[in-house]
Amino acid sequence: MASRSLISLGLPKASLVALTTYGYETIQDLLTAGSPEELSTQLKIPISEVHKIFASTQKLSAAPAVTLPLTQSAAAMAQPTQKFSTRFSGIDQLLGGGISLGQILEISGPPGCPKERVAINILTSFVEVGEHVIFVDCQNMTSPATISQVLKETPNMPHNCIQLVRYTKIQTLPELIMFMYKLPSLLASQPKTTLLILNSISFLFQFPRLSIATRNDHFERIMQSLTKASASRNVTVVTTSQLATKVLNADGSPGTFDTGGIGVMVPQLGSAYLPTGRTYRIILCPEGPTSGTAKLLASPSLQLKPGQTTERQPYSIASPSHLSALSDFYSA
Repeated sequence: MASRSLISLGLPKASLVALTTYGYETIQDLLTAGSPEELSTQLKIPISEVHKIFASTQKLSAAPAVTLPLTQSAAAMAQPTQKFSTRFSGIDQLLGGGISLGQILEISGPPGCPKERVAINILTSFVEVGEHVIFVDCQNMTSPATISQVLKETPNMPHNCIQLVRYTKIQTLPELIMFMYKLPSLLASQPKTTLLILNSISFLFQFPRLSIATRNDHFERIMQSLTKASASRNVTVVTTSQLATKVLNADGSPGTFDTGGIGVMVPQLGSAYLPTGRTYRIILCPEGPTSGTAKLLASPSLQLKPGQTTERQPYSIASPSHLSALSDFYSA
């Protein structure tokens, strides 16, 4: 039943179009969609329509009826999935033990923090068990040679570990948007891919200056592609991003220095390009060359407003001596 097309639910045309636009094609996709409230916000349709969608999926179930409250996440109906470690115990704890297939993780932080290292660690965890990866470098931060060396120096890697990683370099924002348009067909041609890394994605939005409308259009395209990849293909997505200064008032609303606002560091792209119902957002705050604090900004079940307190965990870098590539790369 889970692999059945959404067309079989007999949904109103507007609801079906909204679902397919954001990558929801089967009933299985809906099982990881998040709560009805989150899906309503994402699809921009009334919450009453989302309730009808979930009710339709329950009617089709051939199993003994177990009615879940409609305020409960639909993901609760899915089976537990394997966790992939970031190889930072504190970050793994913020993620509930690691990142799962079909989830999205944004790692943000200032220059010098180990956000790229977290991405490489996740890549290593996937490749270690034979999973296929697409690594997209948006700022010439990580070369194919570096990735190859890390994999070769990591114990217990499969003999074909290098071949499991497809490396792509994107240098301009139009190239990124074109990549997003082509992502569904790319994943269809490489169905074994389970991890997509977009390294330094925020760098491409620095130039040229974009109008708010154009910027929002690009975010919408990226969110649609990432939602479809994670929901339809069960692909895990990891992005890394720089920080930017935002002026906020004491109540968390946007402000200016004239209104008594203070400058705070936030992820440069904000959250508009990420589907809230399946995304973790973490900021790394370095306190020294090898240690700092990881802060959870948001998760599929938690969306914080600016100024609210959040869960934090310490992290520390302890490079094993055999990972010389990591030592050289992250000291830069």
